[in-house]
Amino acid sequence: MNPTRAPAFVHNSKSRLVIDPNWPELPSEITLFCVSGTALDSRGYLYLAHRGDNPLLRFNPDGSFDREIGADVQKKSIAYNLMGEKPIPMDLRNWLHCVHVDPWDNVWITDVGRHLIMRFDPEGSLTKTMGVDGVSGSDATHFHQPTHVCVMPSGAFFVSDGYGNSRVMKFSAEGEMLLEWGSRGTAIGEFHTPHIITHDEDGRLYISDRENDRVLVYDQEGNNLAEWPGLHSVDGLDYAPDGTIYGGAGIDGAILRLDKQGQLLDVWAAPGQLGYPHGVTVAPDGTLYISETNNSRLLRARIQTV
Repeated sequence: MNPTRAPAFVHNSKSRLVIDPNWPELPSEITLFCVSGTALDSRGYLYLAHRGDNPLLRFNPDGSFDREIGADVQKKSIAYNLMGEKPIPMDLRNWLHCVHVDPWDNVWITDVGRHLIMRFDPEGSLTKTMGVDGVSGSDATHFHQPTHVCVMPSGAFFVSDGYGNSRVMKFSAEGEMLLEWGSRGTAIGEFHTPHIITHDEDGRLYISDRENDRVLVYDQEGNNLAEWPGLHSVDGLDYAPDGTIYGGAGIDGAILRLDKQGQLLDVWAAPGQLGYPHGVTVAPDGTLYISETNNSRLLRARIQTV
């Protein structure tokens, strides 16, 4: 779709990421595989999505294991690689993609193999399912390998229906679809794998358009406000408490920090330190939680000035 890719990221920061080697604590019976997403709630619990058994986990603030979420409703499926002209089936496994915590500590996940969105309450009970299990589509009630959910303070929420439909959908708090925009392409208003959505305190949406090597900024009515090009294969995004935006560029093993105008402030990409950082979550104190798909790890890192 976009044969001319942006240059790969290289380390460019006066600080470094210091990773805690003793965090988190996993029970012996759980093995992480392809860690795809993390999110924090207001109580300090950290949620982890991965693609092995026991795919949605919760950890206490100190890193000790708390519990599994949704064990009775998770199941394995086959997702498809949709990057080329023909879909290519991949492994039978759990296919959780990302996890999001809303302002009321509800936990939202996307399952790209089952074409589903699920919401769990703060105690871990399933309270909403959207989509049709195992059936892809492009109407208001179907998804095609959705990647992320982002819930606003109003309760309205946005879905990046990323791999199959390359669109963004807006829903009311009650789950009624209000609008959608986007199809596969490279122009403004088009996407190739809209991957993660985050928002700032003014309600602006920041969307990683991974295969187009950019971040697109929109208002909540689907009007484009800005394009930040040249961001090679940016996957994850998170709006940080200090007003900057952190990203993960998985292919390059890089964590990025940008300002709200899209200017690159830091690139942490020490050779061999990270193995495809698919997602990043920033805590109120600035701690980073990084989900690695290649190394199948959840990392806790702090920024240290050199």
